[in-house]
Amino acid sequence: MKLEAAIRRLKVWSTLLFILSLLAIQSCVSEDDLDLPDINDETELRESTAIVSTLRAIENGTLREDGCFQILFPLKLQFNNSITISITDFAGLNEAAVNATSDQHISAIEFPFIVTKNDLIKNIENEQDFTNLLDDCEILTLRDEFDPFYTQCFDLVYPVTMLDIDSNQVVIDNQSAYFDFEFQQGFDKQPTFEYPIEVFNYAEEETTLIKSSFDLFEVFDSCGECPELFFRIDTVSINRFVFQADFERISEIPYDWYINNEKVESDGGSDDADNRLTETFPSGQFEICIKSTLPNDDCFSGTEYCKMITVDACPFVSFETDTINSNTFKFIANFETKDLLDYYWAIYKNDDLIFSELEDSSGDDELLYQFDVGTYEVCLEAEVDQCPEVLRSCIELIVD
Repeated sequence: MKLEAAIRRLKVWSTLLFILSLLAIQSCVSEDDLDLPDINDETELRESTAIVSTLRAIENGTLREDGCFQILFPLKLQFNNSITISITDFAGLNEAAVNATSDQHISAIEFPFIVTKNDLIKNIENEQDFTNLLDDCEILTLRDEFDPFYTQCFDLVYPVTMLDIDSNQVVIDNQSAYFDFEFQQGFDKQPTFEYPIEVFNYAEEETTLIKSSFDLFEVFDSCGECPELFFRIDTVSINRFVFQADFERISEIPYDWYINNEKVESDGGSDDADNRLTETFPSGQFEICIKSTLPNDDCFSGTEYCKMITVDACPFVSFETDTINSNTFKFIANFETKDLLDYYWAIYKNDDLIFSELEDSSGDDELLYQFDVGTYEVCLEAEVDQCPEVLRSCIELIVD
């Protein structure tokens, strides 16, 4: 057993020494180096959308040299014009990123390559491993950037050919077919097109030729995202609510309020708008939405923000009784929604109301009362809009 453990330790140290030797020979690649083919390279490199996403993240500062993962160089890459290069450090990757153009950009990578993440060594064997690494590090992939803009900023010019999860060609004829295809494949799968394709930009009202995923990312960069709508909910009473919209550029963006898909009010788009909806509901479940459509902007198909609320307009009410002495009693409201209701303490003798007291939000939810000898009915009562019956809980009290 000791011999086996020693062999395992020797293997680990051998791997670490190999990695350190790679790090020791790193050097920055110059701009001239990027244009020189590696004539000794006979390895077939594979097309990779993930490397395009990685270079975008480096260029915009999302991925830094000391970021979520570190690549162990050298790294073999290929341009879209089939020129192959060997990048020897992060500065070389950065240079490849900032100098990329539609005519000359990195489009392929040699698998496997090695990264370290959280001080652990990880082999990236294929495109899926690479994509998973980007997802783990919250670096935007093609899927992340495509979904917010498709149908909002641009549409595909059909038909287009896509590859399914088994790399089979599938012809997509329209939007409905696209969504059916993506639903079947799973929306965590990266959209894989057979280029070239064309897209129609709504704002520019023009068609653009897309020769690679790099060109598709450039379309995303030309799009403006839909506004991020938002509202908060303030509870006024058991079934009355105030919905207060609050988002950037609210005075510039008109929107509509919807309850269960029915438009109830228009708002926003000016400094005079109150950006508020106040409603009283019966019992039930309701979806509250604000929706905005900007037909001449990048948010062509509109956007929305929704929340569900569940309303019990006729809740159960109750109270407990505490005996102070033979003719003095304390009554204490103990139901869950007591702070949302205005209710009354009511005392009846021979069916006649002899005492009534309002308990509102400023009250203590208690009643202390001294009785004469007799038989009484003590009740907690509330009337709620949209509730067809008076809420009522009563006890009979005999005082000797």
